[in-house]
Amino acid sequence: MSFNFLNLSLLNQNDWKILKDLFFYEPDCAKFISRRLNLDLKETMERLKILENLKLIKRIEATFIKKGKKLKHRNHTYYEIDKEFKKWLKRELFKEGE
Repeated sequence: MSFNFLNLSLLNQNDWKILKDLFFYEPDCAKFISRRLNLDLKETMERLKILENLKLIKRIEATFIKKGKKLKHRNHTYYEIDKEFKKWLKRELFKEGE
């Protein structure tokens, strides 16, 4: 697994909001994440750097990304949740019988 569970204790409320946003709307950039969550852009960018350093999200390197059914030119830095972390989130968020 590429992430450490101890990292999760370092997250604040806005980190979880950003992760939830990326889970449902990924990939996306700080500008649109901050707009949707009504957060300050500077704070969103700082939180994204922290989440990236914790290896919970990663930058997208591709020039073009798929947003829904559309192909979009990447003119900002886009982020997505790390694949292994996303698998873990899916298991935790959608546990049956709870």
